[in-house]
Amino acid sequence: MNKYQLAHPLYLDVQMMVSFLAYLEGGVYLSSEQTVQSEAFKQGRPSELKLPSLGALLGLEASLSGERGDRIGETAETRVARHHTAASLFNGLYGFLHEDGTIISLDSREDLARVGAGDFVKLSGRYAGNPLEEMLAVFSQLTAYMGDMAQSVEGELAQRSAKKKSGNPSTRESASQQEPHPWAEVAAQFHQFERSVEMRIIRKMKEELESSPVHDVVLETPTGIKAVLTVASEYYDSSVAEKLSSGDFAVLGKVTRILREGESIDLSRRTVVGKMGEEGESFASAMTALSVFNLSTEPLVRYPAVQILPMAIFI
Repeated sequence: MNKYQLAHPLYLDVQMMVSFLAYLEGGVYLSSEQTVQSEAFKQGRPSELKLPSLGALLGLEASLSGERGDRIGETAETRVARHHTAASLFNGLYGFLHEDGTIISLDSREDLARVGAGDFVKLSGRYAGNPLEEMLAVFSQLTAYMGDMAQSVEGELAQRSAKKKSGNPSTRESASQQEPHPWAEVAAQFHQFERSVEMRIIRKMKEELESSPVHDVVLETPTGIKAVLTVASEYYDSSVAEKLSSGDFAVLGKVTRILREGESIDLSRRTVVGKMGEEGESFASAMTALSVFNLSTEPLVRYPAVQILPMAIFI
């Protein structure tokens, strides 16, 4: 039995894959149909029957072998249809490129010295996502929870105010004797922050990142090489991000930049705030005026690192 490996792509740039495959094969067929005629024979000499297969997609052929004897007059006709998926096409292309020696593996820092822009590379490691996008998402969720809490507090304060204006003396007295609401000041501070410049900037940054046609996500190899993957929003959504979260995966794609010593990539570069800072300036430095941010790590990717336009992130 031939050895083979099946890859399952979680992120797949279908347009890039199909264009490469079409160039190599002179076209891509997503489905094929063939009529197969078989006849019954008495035991005798060998017989071979050609069948369509995935190998035909890459210029290979497959067949079934058996023994052929004297014809006994029974004929059967079968119509065979086979359909390819994006994942099956990727497996065919990946296998072809691997066997052809086109893919360069990035396993160590020394490998970075022998690759350049445009090279087809593969590396494996832990998916780290984008810390800036994750921070903004968490902050947005916390803000929503605080908004709900503020509404609840305001509702209770409104009820107390109504009781103080009640025509029933005992109700008015009971309301006036109540302790101040413990969260009243927090609710007031929240509404003040909601109207602040900082909150408007945060919302704008989140909006810019979500509407961007590409996203920057990071994968780090066991040897310490970081890869900034510029994934297309068309093929990368929240479902893909959740599946990739904190797992070990492989990446296949084209190199677009090799970072040298002293260079870095700011993951806030897709926002106006990131574009305002000088190259190499961290997001934390550019946002010193925003005291609401407390980053444990800067959203910077430093040397040794590579930037890749990925065809696939797979397992």
